[in-house]
Amino acid sequence: MFVSDNELLAQLYVHHSKTSVYAPKFPYHSTLNVSYTLSRNDNLTSSYKTTMTTMNNFTEIYAADYQNYTILPPEDCDAGFEMPGVNPVLFRIIIYVMYISILLLALLGNGTVCFIVQSSPRMRTVTNFFIANLALGDILMSFFCVPFSFISMFILQYWPFGAILCRVVNYSQAVSVFVSAYTLVAISVDRYIAIMWPLRPRITKRYAKCIILVVWLFALLTALPIPIVSKLQQPGNWHTQCEKYICSEDWPDEQYNQYYSAALMILQFIVPLCVLVSTYTRIAIAVWGKRPPGEAENSRDQRMQKSKRKVSENK
Repeated sequence: MFVSDNELLAQLYVHHSKTSVYAPKFPYHSTLNVSYTLSRNDNLTSSYKTTMTTMNNFTEIYAADYQNYTILPPEDCDAGFEMPGVNPVLFRIIIYVMYISILLLALLGNGTVCFIVQSSPRMRTVTNFFIANLALGDILMSFFCVPFSFISMFILQYWPFGAILCRVVNYSQAVSVFVSAYTLVAISVDRYIAIMWPLRPRITKRYAKCIILVVWLFALLTALPIPIVSKLQQPGNWHTQCEKYICSEDWPDEQYNQYYSAALMILQFIVPLCVLVSTYTRIAIAVWGKRPPGEAENSRDQRMQKSKRKVSENK
């Protein structure tokens, strides 16, 4: 290519051999090629090419994002995220104490309830069966939610347990929430029947066990989509560059996620709340509001009200 005497055409080509987002710990080789081409009208062409090669024995991990060229050494991958304005040491100590205390108290308290109901024949009543089932759901929540969430969120800040446990833990957490909600509904309905129709035959122990089985089956079926969509993901640059993952739901269509979230809201919260409010409101009116028939006698009325409360508590 030829141009006028005083005109200069310069072309700069820069090529860098690094193309991967994540560079492992091995000797790093990069080549920088700079080419200049000078042309004049006297057919004199001068070409200068400089090749610069650098060889480094890295002991650091360099992660480069071609959009912002974020460089992360290995200590940043190990450090994870920090909350600005918060003492990380004090924050971790508080979180450790809270999570460990909750885990121990939940396992000890709910385990004691299950042991007492199982070991004492006198405690094997219909209501206590429901209470033991509620405690069992809380134990499931304590075992699968507290330790895994504690380790992945506050200690490591990523999910180290693999894809299978990702599905199992998320599924178990959802099932335990459903079991607790449905068991509370069963307890409220049982109390409602005992107070409102005291002469009607009570729910038998065998029938109560069938109700508990239905509660678990319904909880297992309702939470079934969660393990299907639970996957290991890398949502941010830190996870991608450091090859870390989190366990979260990955829906093929966001609309499906919205539909399922609405169904969970209805089944886990709205329906149980409506049943609990209506049944216990009627129970409170029946126990505290009604006066016994006949002539009003305060001492007799108090004895009868006390007897009714005792009967409702023992059934």
